[in-house]
Amino acid sequence: MPTIHASTGPIDTNDLGFTLMHEHVRVGWGAMYQQYPEMFDREHELDRAVTRLKAAKEAGVSSIVDLTPIDLGRDVTLIAEASRRSGVNIIAATGIYYTEHPFHFQIREDKEMTELFVKDITQGVSTTGIRAGVIKCATEPTMHAMNERVLRASARAAKETGVPICTHTFPANRTGLDQQRVFKEEGLDLSRTVIGHSDDTDDITYLEAIIQGGSFCGMDRIGLQRPRTTEQRVDMVAALVEKGLANRITLSHDSCCNFHWAPEGLLDNAAPTWRMTHIPLDVVPMLKERGVSDANIHHMTVLNPRAVFGG
Repeated sequence: MPTIHASTGPIDTNDLGFTLMHEHVRVGWGAMYQQYPEMFDREHELDRAVTRLKAAKEAGVSSIVDLTPIDLGRDVTLIAEASRRSGVNIIAATGIYYTEHPFHFQIREDKEMTELFVKDITQGVSTTGIRAGVIKCATEPTMHAMNERVLRASARAAKETGVPICTHTFPANRTGLDQQRVFKEEGLDLSRTVIGHSDDTDDITYLEAIIQGGSFCGMDRIGLQRPRTTEQRVDMVAALVEKGLANRITLSHDSCCNFHWAPEGLLDNAAPTWRMTHIPLDVVPMLKERGVSDANIHHMTVLNPRAVFGG
């Protein structure tokens, strides 16, 4: 089976187990960490992450994919230490999130983006030696010229290294289809792509189009109650499964152990279901109530993540 470079070292795709495909150990604005390090307590962040990861492991989660790219406050050493302390496999990401203003690359050649992503994947991030195992990119609210440059650089890095791409989208504008178009034009194998936040829409024809295009649908904001409730998201997953599409769906929450875009604790109270235990403890029983079989749940949580990573 193929080898994945997790944050603590290589693992076999068979060792992924129950996998959440879109989560975060920490999200924030990198400039704050760089210029005001005294504002952040690293051990406290680790404790918060480890507590949440251990709870997920106790609920049955074996692995998470941390889709925090370069410009969302990524810290691969924090990710690796959280993985070691919790016992949960964590695959770290490279890539760029901000769609309009990745300032460093605005007037540089696109190959510099690709080369940086490839270096993160093949050698390690900065001087850490910790290798990324996935590429993250985003399109919101619409595709524009700079965004398309980032997507093409991501596709070229994915082709060169063999790692998958997982995306952030704005489903109301069907931007997942725009991403697929660019990836296809770059000759990327779309079966190694996950079009993210697909559960933010009630347009099942859009999701079927993503699947027919060759990608996985990332139903990966489960637990966030806007723009759709957990019940609505689960209903959509069940409807896709009823159509025989369980083999093209991945599940996750897009939750953050440390979320520095808001005061600490605010979202713990405001979004109590936005946690890594929600799917294994709450959503899986909800899917079973809707007639989704154990085999199809296994497909979405174990076999499909393995396939995304080439297994």
